[in-house]
Amino acid sequence: MQAVVYTAPMELTVLDVPEPTPKPGEVLVDVRAVGICGSELEGVATRSPFRVPPLIMGHEFAGVRVDTGEHVVVNPVVACLTCDLCDRGLINVCRNRQILGIQRPGGYGEFVAVPEQNLVAVDSAVPFTTMAFTEPIANAVHAMRLVQAHDPWPQRVGIIGCGAIGMALALVAKARGVPHIEITDLSEARLEKARAHGIVPAGPSLTGEDYDVILDSVGSAATRGASLRLVRPGGTAVWVGLHGPDAELDGLAMIRREVRVLTAFCYDRNDFEVAARLVESTGPEWEARTPGWVATAPLAEGAKTFLSLLDGPTDAVKTMLVR
Repeated sequence: MQAVVYTAPMELTVLDVPEPTPKPGEVLVDVRAVGICGSELEGVATRSPFRVPPLIMGHEFAGVRVDTGEHVVVNPVVACLTCDLCDRGLINVCRNRQILGIQRPGGYGEFVAVPEQNLVAVDSAVPFTTMAFTEPIANAVHAMRLVQAHDPWPQRVGIIGCGAIGMALALVAKARGVPHIEITDLSEARLEKARAHGIVPAGPSLTGEDYDVILDSVGSAATRGASLRLVRPGGTAVWVGLHGPDAELDGLAMIRREVRVLTAFCYDRNDFEVAARLVESTGPEWEARTPGWVATAPLAEGAKTFLSLLDGPTDAVKTMLVR
């Protein structure tokens, strides 16, 4: 089969590789659309040891279950289901977890072997490029669930970054009934896409005050610091982005203002199922509101497309490889 392989630092190549053979409990998925994630671009650009060549990346994908013909989206988090954290339902932080596209081959190939329990069947009428947005939405569902466990009815939410995760956070916050949502980004074109969904574009940086919640989808020291400075006293800053390890913070100010910091990583099975149903029911409307929502390229041009994104983000919310 054909696959885009991360073959060496800063190098991706389209290769012919053996088709995977499913192990017991696994099924073969014919991949039809797979998103290029910012975390993958970041990992390649920084030569992160988290992704080790040779590797078939890709953890945001939808396709067809080969044995039944069902359309499916794939939860890429493969938990052991035997550790103490899995027993508590915390499969996203399972001590032995593997993620498709990181520790196991992912969706940048024509076929991928997937644990059957990680499949979610979806409506065949919804385009694969729409359903492949499920994974970013699942991150947002999880983050908002954590927020609402502490603040069930936030009124003012600020979001730093209008890439795929930032837009997903905005859309899920809106679906949860948050009345005022602001989002920031350096790309005016991306902010205009947010405006089409009733999200207030705030320009290159959030300038308001007294946000109940600020969600940082970037993950730099500066953006984490901004989330703490701009949230109201007693409010919640949520760190979702994975750009780097550091944070600008003033511990005394955090204590005196009783600011809460939550971190959000991936999602559990219920979060992913909720995300799939939300995308299934609402995704076509999202795309109709925002022409150019998804930029696509054929899998055969996947290496070139991926490497071009290292030069900077596009105006599209998400770039996907399709077949």
